[in-house]
Amino acid sequence: MMLPPHEIVARGWMQSSSSMLEGVGRTLKGRDLRQVRNAVFRQTGFLD
Repeated sequence: MMLPPHEIVARGWMQSSSSMLEGVGRTLKGRDLRQVRNAVFRQTGFLD
């Protein structure tokens, strides 16, 4: 069963709670955002 990318990301955030956030008020920028994007693309089959 294939999930839409936004569902995959939402489930990841719920399971890891805030593993990508390292401090209060820190947002995803640069390398972190690319890692999330690439993980979604790999899981959906856009990247191998």
